[in-house]
Amino acid sequence: MISQPPASTLSFVTRVAQDAADQAAFISGWAQDYVQLSAGRFSGRLDELCCGPVQVFREYSARETFQQCQPWPGAVWFGIPAPHSGERLRFHGHSVPAAAVLVSDGCSDFILRTPDDFSIYGIVIGLPLLAARCEQLLGHALPASWRSNNALALDAGRHLQLCQMVDMLLASARLAPDDIAAPQWQHAIVDALLLALHHSQPGAPAQRASTALRQWQWVTAASRQAISPQLPLCSIEALCRELHVTRRTLQNGFQAVTAMSPLPFLRALRLNQVRRELRQPERSQDSIQDIASDWGFWSPSQFSYEYRRLFGESPSQTRRSVGRH
Repeated sequence: MISQPPASTLSFVTRVAQDAADQAAFISGWAQDYVQLSAGRFSGRLDELCCGPVQVFREYSARETFQQCQPWPGAVWFGIPAPHSGERLRFHGHSVPAAAVLVSDGCSDFILRTPDDFSIYGIVIGLPLLAARCEQLLGHALPASWRSNNALALDAGRHLQLCQMVDMLLASARLAPDDIAAPQWQHAIVDALLLALHHSQPGAPAQRASTALRQWQWVTAASRQAISPQLPLCSIEALCRELHVTRRTLQNGFQAVTAMSPLPFLRALRLNQVRRELRQPERSQDSIQDIASDWGFWSPSQFSYEYRRLFGESPSQTRRSVGRH
């Protein structure tokens, strides 16, 4: 799926998910992929307001996820973890300040490793509007650190005010969408964000430096193999040989990017792939064990145990639930 700008007409939606893959598809205009990592039933919610060059949303997920995300082109995403949600959050393999604004542009992807019970606010702004408001409000050009992968620290008070403003805007849009005047709310939220950024502290840039880039490449190469059903799931030794790294180096790389060891992460990827196929109507005539075997889970009892442990339900429950959502 290729990211593209949301529709230009004003819209407000609330969407509720019972699956990480469904949650990934919710945000208008984005290209995303989510993988559930922690055990238990998934639940998620998105409240989203869009109009032209501005998109504002609040996203919640109950389970840990690994997310690969790309905003729509020509825009800049600002992610504001809700109070107490920034702990254990990782952005491009790095921890972030407790009160932070995360930044990424629509020309590149970013990765998040989110904890359980996680909420984040998103403000996505077309670059021309963002640059123009910066000139008008602050009297200077848009700094590079405000439009490229970065994690900026806010003081707790400004962070809370920004979160509350997004909450109030979304609440107003839900109760009386016809009363939302696009230029006024757009300028208000953009200006509030710019003022918060103006008082932010520079964080460690989240650009993929040489070591981080190599680590990301290892995870990407191993993940590509894990989501190819015709290929067996590699052992650690085989991965090390293929990637020309030591066991310790590979372990450290996976911990930095995914906060997990290689094999549990890759096995979770495959279980998520099985779940997606179980939820596809076109595979409803295939047996559960045939689908599991396609992904290298040869033992029915072991597969059922691992699946139930991760998703909080049996494979047959997943299949039965498809027609109810």
